[in-house]
Amino acid sequence: MPDTPLQTLAEKILTDCWQADPVHATDLGIHDYDHLYADYSPESRQAFHEQIQHYLKQLNAYTPDSLSLDEQVDLAILKARLTTTLHNETQQHILHTQPARYPTEALMGVQQLQINYNLPLDKRVLAIIGRLKNIPRLLEQGMQNLRVMPERISQVSISLALDALHNGKQFLEEILPPFSGTVPHYFKDLLESNTLALRAMHQFEQFLHSLKTQACEDFACGSDYYSFLLTHQHQVNYSIPEIIKLGQTALQHTEKLLHEVAEELAPGVDWKTQIERLKNQHPDPENLLHYYRSEAERIRDFGLEHALYTLPETETLAIMETPIFQRSIMPYSGYVSPAPFENHQTGYFWVTPLSAQMSEADQQERLRAHNIYDVILTNVHHAYPGQHLLFVRTNQHPSRVRKSFPDVFFAEGWPMYCEEMLYTEELYTDLKTRLFQLKDQLWRDCRLILDVQLHSGELSYDQAVQMLVDKIGMDRASAESEIKRHILFPTTASGFMLGKREIVQLRQEIAELQGDDFSLKDFHDTLLSFGMIPLSQLRKLMLAHYQAS
Repeated sequence: MPDTPLQTLAEKILTDCWQADPVHATDLGIHDYDHLYADYSPESRQAFHEQIQHYLKQLNAYTPDSLSLDEQVDLAILKARLTTTLHNETQQHILHTQPARYPTEALMGVQQLQINYNLPLDKRVLAIIGRLKNIPRLLEQGMQNLRVMPERISQVSISLALDALHNGKQFLEEILPPFSGTVPHYFKDLLESNTLALRAMHQFEQFLHSLKTQACEDFACGSDYYSFLLTHQHQVNYSIPEIIKLGQTALQHTEKLLHEVAEELAPGVDWKTQIERLKNQHPDPENLLHYYRSEAERIRDFGLEHALYTLPETETLAIMETPIFQRSIMPYSGYVSPAPFENHQTGYFWVTPLSAQMSEADQQERLRAHNIYDVILTNVHHAYPGQHLLFVRTNQHPSRVRKSFPDVFFAEGWPMYCEEMLYTEELYTDLKTRLFQLKDQLWRDCRLILDVQLHSGELSYDQAVQMLVDKIGMDRASAESEIKRHILFPTTASGFMLGKREIVQLRQEIAELQGDDFSLKDFHDTLLSFGMIPLSQLRKLMLAHYQAS
């Protein structure tokens, strides 16, 4: 329970934030609002904005010398998140200009309950029914908000919203069968509320098509807003020209490494051709899930045997087939992290099996995506020591502020750091796996450049898509899907390489400080012990820890 004035204030702020964003609360493992969606009416948002301003005045009254170092970090996180939320809604007008927000939230609100195996089935179903009944209200409020300034809505954002609607409708059509035999006493309510939700999605889809005639072509969020997000949301000190230069330098370096590795493997054969050939080395379809499991176990044990990290006793990773209702939006694999406030810290690593309805050619192409080299890297990224270890370790920190506002750059940068770290620690020493790892690194280098240049207006949509096609060898459909995500979430794509860079620099700094006493295991364990916080705040805590030891 709160025992300092700041902790008491923080608890009030968190409660108001959870009430204002029930889907985020559910995602955190706070289940008081599982049947609700946010109220996006102008009156409700105005009241929330006034409450944020009131809280910011109270937070600004604190001085660093009156707080412990841990409280200073929590204070910085609270101020940054409230400032960002207020700016997003009152200055950037995201509720009036981002149509994908509403169907995406509708989908996530039901989806997260469907896959939360910690909740009793009856409670899950009742919450799903409650949210399905609220989807018409959510989408109606969305339409009202989007009518305010249709000329500022971009054509790309409408396309994103239509994609979200397509996924949402497909998901809602597929969630009913699993419940038909398990909760027959709720099935009538489930069917009726689902029908209303699907009807509301259809109406929202028609509304989006009507917006197209008024929508603009400009999708860029602008350099000022991009810089604002870097400074406030992520709390990193990078200028836009600096990020572009970093990205271009990294891209050139990775391309050089790719060429060198490819030349050593097969002289005269370019790396893209070699990658395509090596994709033919994959598990058999019936052995796919077992192969992922055995590789995850091998990599986990390698890290333990080589003293790279400590695993919490309470962690569990369930590697299983992707649920049927998730396969349309997760065609290969994915990771679902344990919620920070849940008692059971079980992560779910899903592997999507081949569908019998696919053609033989499509099945073969899907298997090639599960080649033995990518399986290693996917395990490192999603399982050990990537996302799963990150979440189960950082979730152990007691701060409710840190649990409520995880940092994206840390979340994306740590798995990228792990991919390179396990190469230098010799988990994989063969050049073929190294080739695939460098291919993925090049992809993230491109993201760093694309993300900034898309939103500063230096790169068009078509140019960005073509860059992924030319540089990475990505097919056009996948490239378009990726660029749309970058447009919807500015700065997120930069988190992979900037997050990794910050961790690498911090490791070098601590290694110099420790000298011969430096322990990689201790560095990793300490890094993950403070919660998933902004990396600038993490650096303060890490230096204080090592300087005191």
